[in-house]
Amino acid sequence: MKEKYIKLNSFITVTVSISIVLVLSLISYNFFMQNFESIEKEQNTKNIYSALDIMNKKLSYMEGIVNDYAKWDDTYNFLKDKNEEYIYENFREGTNTLGDIGVDFAIFVNLENEIFYTSNVDREAYDFDESFIQNILEKFKGEEDLTTVFKSDLNNFYLIKKYISNSDDTAPKNGFIYAGKLVSIPTLTSIKKVFHRVSLEDRVYKENDLILDSKYLKNVAVKFLESKNCNCLENVIQLHDDNKNYVFSIVTQSQRDLINKGKETILYYNILISIFLFIVLFLIFRNQRSLERYNKKLEKRVHEVVSSLREKDQILFQQSKLASMGEMIGNIAHQWRQPLNSLGLLIQKIEIKYHTNSLDKESLEDIVTRSKLLTNNMSETIDDFMSFFNPGLKDETFFIDEVIKKSLNLFDSKDMKCEIKLINEVSSNKELSGSKNGLIQVILNLLTNACDSMKDKSFCQIDLIIKEDENSIFIIVRDYGDGIKKEIFNRIFEPYFTTKFKSQGTGIGLYMSKMIIEQYMNGTLSVKNNKEGATFTIELKYK
Repeated sequence: MKEKYIKLNSFITVTVSISIVLVLSLISYNFFMQNFESIEKEQNTKNIYSALDIMNKKLSYMEGIVNDYAKWDDTYNFLKDKNEEYIYENFREGTNTLGDIGVDFAIFVNLENEIFYTSNVDREAYDFDESFIQNILEKFKGEEDLTTVFKSDLNNFYLIKKYISNSDDTAPKNGFIYAGKLVSIPTLTSIKKVFHRVSLEDRVYKENDLILDSKYLKNVAVKFLESKNCNCLENVIQLHDDNKNYVFSIVTQSQRDLINKGKETILYYNILISIFLFIVLFLIFRNQRSLERYNKKLEKRVHEVVSSLREKDQILFQQSKLASMGEMIGNIAHQWRQPLNSLGLLIQKIEIKYHTNSLDKESLEDIVTRSKLLTNNMSETIDDFMSFFNPGLKDETFFIDEVIKKSLNLFDSKDMKCEIKLINEVSSNKELSGSKNGLIQVILNLLTNACDSMKDKSFCQIDLIIKEDENSIFIIVRDYGDGIKKEIFNRIFEPYFTTKFKSQGTGIGLYMSKMIIEQYMNGTLSVKNNKEGATFTIELKYK
């Protein structure tokens, strides 16, 4: 059964170890991935701001160029008198002025929205025709100064409109310049440096994750998406005009290098942590097995020591029994000496009366009656000593007065020379439980030891004090001897320790007394020195 338990314990240990590693790996993965995702989101937002900043800078540059043309006296005069020299100097065919200044087309109109002049860079990407121009004029004719985006057919444009005045802006307005720049993939080269891939699409979302406003681009809505197809982070940057009308979207994609690197880092981290935990758990497991083996050895050793102690206890009990038997025989002999003398005298009396022919019936009956009393008394003496010296340590209930009376009778029978001063302060009639004869033996042993401690004193008195509280009774034996020396005070309850000559003591009396009180009476036996002599105290719990 124990081996099965050990195997089961090992299985549980391995299972718990693997579970701990898996749980820690999962927790660490979620913890670190949340951090990496948070960092990625923060970096992605910064990239979006950077892209928007790039477009704003382009629009700012275009606005500066267009504004210079709109506030140039030659432009003002051109719209005033249609001077062809202005066109020849700035926008004649074959020149690349628009390309140089960073726009794809320019439209000059007067206050009545009549076209004075148009010019465009030669491109195949869109048709710069009359319908295209009229579409722009109609759509933005109510505006005087704007920088925005707009869509024409399938093409998307940045558009700037400025009113025309003189250089110091004191002349009245006499027309407007429209300038536009095609938004195409090549024009987004700078943004492509920020993102891995950039495309132009028509994708609109009602709910977005981020709304941005800048000087030139208003109400820019951004939707964050995680694309499983490319394992990348996708941003749909939706551009609107000044009236908050959707125009087009710039879709950017970022490779999730941080997340991928994070996963790789977490993997290595978890592998290292797992190896470390497995090593620690292996050491714990091995130590556990070592402890199990050590516990088995210790258990075996404890069993051997306990068995040895039990054998010693048996020997002590046997020695105590033999000592008690010897003491019992001595006491019986002492108690029988006087009755035997009396019986001898009665027998002599019978003999004398028989020889003198004075043995009548009445005398014979008197002698027989007195003899029976003596033999009965001798028989009771044997019963008393047998019950005392063979206590049996059985559990019974009794009253303290019975024990004290019996103890004093036995003490008197030992012909001890000390006077017993009995102080009984017990007023209740509560019962005690335990070995009655064992308690008598302990009290008698304490009284005997107290008497022996004062054998050289001219005055010999022992105080036997009986006290009680609510739960316990106290039996106190106090002598007026020399007390217990400090160097042996802690050894007096050890077996075989005695200060008497070998012929006078075995050294097991106090040891057996303490064992009886503690094991068979569930009480305590303690000792302390007084100013004169020593005091032994027995404390017993009431039943």
